[in-house]
Amino acid sequence: MKATKDMILREVAGEHILVPTGEAAIQFQGVITLNDSGLLLWNRLQEDCTEAQLVDAVLEEYEIDAETAAADVRKFLEQMKQAGILLEQ
Repeated sequence: MKATKDMILREVAGEHILVPTGEAAIQFQGVITLNDSGLLLWNRLQEDCTEAQLVDAVLEEYEIDAETAAADVRKFLEQMKQAGILLEQ
């Protein structure tokens, strides 16, 4: 899976936000604010990767157990799918 190129990451007032462009701006009105773990996952999704690779990235960065990391990654990916900004290949 990979993030669509229709979202631009910007830092505004210390917050990381995704701003829709192109087709995404028509389908998704608004912006998405990312916390630190969301930013980590979004950056990893700029290249094609698997859910397991994302879980590994979270485990490397944070001191949490594998079950919690997997659940958090699954939730993040589901939110990105619902927003229409995740490409599954």
